[in-house]
Parts: sequence; structure tokens; C-alpha cells
Amino acid sequence: MRIDRRLLGWGLFFIVLGSVPLAVQAGLIDQDVVARWPSLWPFLLVGWGLGLLLRRTPVEWLGGGIAAVTLGLMAGGALAAGFGNVPGMTACNTNSPGTAFATQSGTFAGSGQLNVEFNCGSLTVGTVDGSGWSLEGTERNGRTPAVTTSGSTVKLESPPGDNIFNSSGSANWNVSVPKAPSLGLGVTLNAGEGSLDLAGANLASTSMTLNAGTIVLDLGASQSLGDVNATVNAGKASVGLPGGSRTANVSLNAGDVSVCVPTGTAMRVTWNGALGSNNLDAAGLTKLDDHTWVSPGFDTNQPHLELHVSANAGSFHLLFGGGCNA
Repeated sequence: MRIDRRLLGWGLFFIVLGSVPLAVQAGLIDQDVVARWPSLWPFLLVGWGLGLLLRRTPVEWLGGGIAAVTLGLMAGGALAAGFGNVPGMTACNTNSPGTAFATQSGTFAGSGQLNVEFNCGSLTVGTVDGSGWSLEGTERNGRTPAVTTSGSTVKLESPPGDNIFNSSGSANWNVSVPKAPSLGLGVTLNAGEGSLDLAGANLASTSMTLNAGTIVLDLGASQSLGDVNATVNAGKASVGLPGGSRTANVSLNAGDVSVCVPTGTAMRVTWNGALGSNNLDAAGLTKLDDHTWVSPGFDTNQPHLELHVSANAGSFHLLFGGGCNA
């Protein structure tokens, strides 16, 4: 019997997914044990790391197999015991009003770096004229976010908490990014929802990490935009990009990502997927080999978007024209 390695991960996932609830129903596994399924997430990192280390070796399937089994255990555990043990699905989703914290603000003297690390709740990021940044909002206990300045780098960070997302409860932030200076922007969102509209911003680089949540990152109307990096772990994200020459790297681990570009954008897409799916053929791109697609009339010597996508147990969508919403 010959095993199709392309489908091995899916097979392992569904076998484990069905086996866990059956084992609980049969009394073979205590439900309290299965309810600890959120604590298995580090094995996903192990599997993905092995997948990278063993790539293009005879045992490259091992990393994907570990990740598939882990995802099967976690999904099976969620089906059998529910989601109650995930703090991000309880306290982080509360609609109870918070207490306003003191507004934080500052100014960039020139180019710089703005990093936002937000845990639990709702994050809104927009742009303002000038060179000044600001942060206002509410937090369950009214605690002020931590602001650290080092040279030309500013870091905005949620107060520490006592759960896996290091959160003390739901918060609502409104962050204003200045349009005048050239900035590097880094955003990490853990267990929440985010809306980022960077219209008019001058972004030398942009990085976004989403862990268990949803986010809309709209870079389509930015004044200038360098390379973009986006990582999604167990979440749903939409990323809007303008036309032009740049590199965008997307890493998807158990979730859904959509990338929106203007109609007619010249681009080359490289794809590496384990248990991942894409719509690159349906989007009208031409497939050159198992890992590469190009837009119609693509010329490598002309300005174009280089889009690199790595997907583990997730779904990737490329959309031409229109808005891009999660």
C-alpha cells in the first residue's frame, strides 16, 4: 500500500478528531483530562519547527504529522469538553464596560519604530496628521498600559495578567499613528479583535502577529509601504495591500487569511502548505510548479509583489479588487 504524503496530515487529523470524543463517551478517557486540551499548543510549535528543519528530507512529513495529531487532539478535546478552559474565550469576550485609563502620548522626532502588544479585547489603530502618537481607551480595572521608550522606539503594552494570554481582562484601545515620520510598525494581538486602518501612513516596514482572534489590517491607502510580515495562529485575518514593488510574508497556523490587492497587481506567489488550502488557481494566477504562481503577463524585471505564504492547517485566499474584511 502506498501512502499519499500530501493527505497524511489530513488523515491523522480526522482520525484523532473523531477518536477523542468517542473515547470520552466510552469512558476510556476522563473528561477532566480532555478538558486540558488548550495546554497542548506548544506541541504545534514543535511540529512546525520540525517541519522547517526536516524540509526536503525523507522524513519531512514528521513535523506535519505531529502538528496534525496535536490539532486533532485539541479539536477533539474542544468537541468533547467545550471551550470553557480558554480564558480568551471567556473574559476576553466580555461586553462589560471598563474604566478609562490616562491617555498616553508622545512625539517622534524623526523616523522610528512603534510596537503595540495588546492582550484581550478590542484594538483600533488609525492615523493622524503630524508626528505625534497617542493611546486612549478603557481597561477592566482602569490600569494604564505600559509605555516604554528607547531611543526612537516606542512600545505600548497591556498590563500583565494571570492567564495564558497574560491579560487581566477585556480592554479597548484606540491607538493613533502619526503620518509625518517614516515608521516601522509592529502589532501583536492576543485573544481579541483588531481593526487597523493605516491610510496616509509612511511605513518603512509592517509586522503583524495574531494569536487567537480576528484582525483587519488595511494598508491599501498608506502613503508609502515597505515589506510586510503577517503571522496568524488560530485566528482569522484580512490584509489589504496596495500595488507596487515589495515583499509580503504570510505565515498561517490553524486559521484563515485573506490578502486583498488592487485589480491588475503584478505578483509572484510562492506557497508552502501542510494541511493548508488556497484559491490561487481560482484567483486567475498561472501555476508554474507545485510552489509558484504568477499573475497574467508577469515579468520578473518589472515592479511586482513577491508574496510568500506558508500555511499549516489553514485556508488562504487571494482577492483582487474591493475591500478586505475579516
